[in-house]
Amino acid sequence: MTRPVRGKYSFEEFRKILAEELLVDEEELTPKTAFFTDLRVDSVKMVDMMLRLEEQGIRIPWEAGSQIETVGDAYRFYLEGMSATPQGPSPVRRAAEG
Repeated sequence: MTRPVRGKYSFEEFRKILAEELLVDEEELTPKTAFFTDLRVDSVKMVDMMLRLEEQGIRIPWEAGSQIETVGDAYRFYLEGMSATPQGPSPVRRAAEG
């Protein structure tokens, strides 16, 4: 399901979307939930998740990908990305489309 790009998502909204993408219960996702150890998300699934979030209007800077360890990290980088000027499709998306 694609959502329109909109203003800032609250943590609860972000968590709900993330739970849908990862096929887990929302209650499992707290700011301290670790993607790799708690949710068993590997690097390929992490990239796929970031692409799917971007399709839903949630842009996390690709440069931050290697620094994201927890759900709280992802939300923080999302908020920081909100203040950045949009620069078109991500480098990963451009490579996938080209």
